[in-house]
Amino acid sequence: MKKTIFTILLFLFAVAGQAQIHYRLEGNIGHPEFTGTMYVVDILKVQHTDTIEVVNGIITPKEGELPEMALCNLKDTTTILVQTDSVPYTASKLSLSWLFIDNGTTRVDGLEGNWLQQSGTPISDEISAFKRRMDETEDMAAVVYDVISRHTGDVYGITLLVNEGRRYLDADRWIELYDKMMHDNGEYITKTPYLYADLKRTHDKLKAQPVTSVGSMFVDFEVEYDDKTTRLSDYVGKGKYVLVDFWASWCGPCRAEIPNLIAAYNKHKDQGLQVLGIAAWDKPESTLKAIEEDKIPYPQIINSQKIATDLYGIKGIPHIILFAPDGTILKRGLRGDGIEEALKEIFGE
Repeated sequence: MKKTIFTILLFLFAVAGQAQIHYRLEGNIGHPEFTGTMYVVDILKVQHTDTIEVVNGIITPKEGELPEMALCNLKDTTTILVQTDSVPYTASKLSLSWLFIDNGTTRVDGLEGNWLQQSGTPISDEISAFKRRMDETEDMAAVVYDVISRHTGDVYGITLLVNEGRRYLDADRWIELYDKMMHDNGEYITKTPYLYADLKRTHDKLKAQPVTSVGSMFVDFEVEYDDKTTRLSDYVGKGKYVLVDFWASWCGPCRAEIPNLIAAYNKHKDQGLQVLGIAAWDKPESTLKAIEEDKIPYPQIINSQKIATDLYGIKGIPHIILFAPDGTILKRGLRGDGIEEALKEIFGE
């Protein structure tokens, strides 16, 4: 009997040990003028997990325990009254965003813009590697998919799915990762009601959209502008390869892709390539001005606003899709040198 009780206690201690992380916080918050107490706030659970003392911007090293990795803000415990056009509210005098706290020593390395920088733990290394890969790649969707797929069981994956996932992933990939996340981390998500409601709302919206992933047939839409109706089917599914660029005049990366698209158009138009611009989220007069400034020779669908991007699950522009002559989607998310690489597969050198 004693042996049985001892075995049970060992099991319980083992489970308890697995459920807890032991962390240490130290470093510099990037505000040398600040001295005082700050809350460590779990953003997803919306609760204070600890407090730290800061002297002249330097954190007095603090150790603590959490049930699992947490995404936190650091907030001044003193508040100010914020005046708005509606109802005034109180807010922390100083609030610093996004610190992933996990096992080991997390060092705060000041600010980059409005965001806390961190080092010292494996998740800190993951965050740095992700930022570096996103800066270096033309295929941001592939990087986002890869990193989230390796973090479906923790809050880093949740955070990326909510933010970068919505921006870069098509509907099918976002839904795939959501389903895996609910399998791997569903208990945590469902115990955070506002988070679950937000993710579920996005899931249901994307699920209701027509399938526009690679291998699917194109989905048509029409846009009214200047007393004319233009349809995607005026260009796609007509026997030519069609490179479609979703863009806007105010979007710097969009304008940077236009020379690549013009070069592709000039090189392959006689081989059966059509290039089409779809101006989204833009004023028609601004679109027309940009077309003239950049000397764009290929046709445009102007004033699509959210019609086309919502239909194709596009959260960020530029977004370039290659359609086959029969209207099948061949590739999505083409950028930079990737445009010509994709066309080489079709037309050769």
